[in-house]
Amino acid sequence: MAIFAGIMTGSILLSQNVLLGMAKSFNAVADTFQSSSSVKSLIFILMIGAIINVMKQSGGIDALIYHLAYKRNIVKSKVSAQLITFAFGFLMCLEGIGSMMLVGLVGRPLFNQYDISREKLAFVANCTGAPLAWLMPFSGAGIFLASLIAAQVENGTLAEQPMNYVFAALPYQIYTIAILALVPLLALKMHDFVTENTSEANHVNVVHSFDSQPQTGVFAILLPIVILLASILAITYTTGDGDILAGDISSAIYWSGFISLIGSGIYFRVCQIKINQYVEWCVQGMKNMLPAVIILTLAFSLSGITGQLGTGKYLASFVSSEVPVWLVPASIFIICVLISFSTGSSGATVSIMTPIIIPLAVGVGVSVPLAIATVISGAVFGDQSSPISDSVIVASTAADCPPEKHFATQLPYTLAVALLSLAFYLVIGFNA
Repeated sequence: MAIFAGIMTGSILLSQNVLLGMAKSFNAVADTFQSSSSVKSLIFILMIGAIINVMKQSGGIDALIYHLAYKRNIVKSKVSAQLITFAFGFLMCLEGIGSMMLVGLVGRPLFNQYDISREKLAFVANCTGAPLAWLMPFSGAGIFLASLIAAQVENGTLAEQPMNYVFAALPYQIYTIAILALVPLLALKMHDFVTENTSEANHVNVVHSFDSQPQTGVFAILLPIVILLASILAITYTTGDGDILAGDISSAIYWSGFISLIGSGIYFRVCQIKINQYVEWCVQGMKNMLPAVIILTLAFSLSGITGQLGTGKYLASFVSSEVPVWLVPASIFIICVLISFSTGSSGATVSIMTPIIIPLAVGVGVSVPLAIATVISGAVFGDQSSPISDSVIVASTAADCPPEKHFATQLPYTLAVALLSLAFYLVIGFNA
């Protein structure tokens, strides 16, 4: 309701007429489905839900927990439960949504067993989404950034190869590095996200026990992931004529979902699972994702409205030649924070700001990798923290935690890291 109220308000502002604006707000939602990238994202989320449910219903998750907690005795405390869950996010580092969903799948039973709140699990999942994706140069986000930099190379603003700037910017991505480091730090400190408003249902000690070893092997949970990642690499290699970096990463991620479901279905059929049963698993998994898909559809619509209003460009206009050079990095960071928090999208923020910031950095003599890193850091904060962000919605869904509770419990930590990042950019700007 809150997101749709924003859509309606934006439509009224654009129309300058209350009744016409209210009517156009419904069209704004429908217009979301005219964007192939938005539709592909929504379909991919449904497929991820199907894959997650297949891994769960097949017994793969039980086999994994048995292997980690009983056979190998790797998970034996709250600390190890959180660290292992966090580590699984790196398996899907090429795709943020898949990473968050995998963390939720693995983390739910482990966090229940060791009495750790779902709010904490949602935070761990969110930290393996946008922050990890933007730190991986060969992820979808990394390739997207390289393509934006390539446009500046083509028009003569920059001279080096795009990937050189992507790699050079990594050490300056203070927010993404710090928020990732915060996860193991909080785990080692035995810190949980329990508040007075945390529901008892989210903080019940449900012990996972096994009378005997599960019949399904860990392979049942690893197979869909392996097929998914292998498909992404194969498609990018093919579409890039042998160059993975030049491939169509967006289409690769989309098609890999179908390939993973088909490949897993063949495997389970060989394992004597009926096709009807497998289809039911997939359909139920998609149904589980419908609330997230509905909210995401509205979030995409609101992002489109703010784009038409020119929110990003208006905020970006505050960066001008009148700002002292030493304040430029911090100013870029603050503006990107405002844009990403208001739009809920790191991709939109980076796409808006990169063409503006790179020529600005070159013109005033600021390090281009530093400028790129400040854009990413500010963009990731909003993506991770905004109540209309797809990361907040997907992470809370993955952890089976209400989105509003996830937003409220993680915001103090993301704000603290953002302030730390701002201080860093002030210091490095002053020294430069």
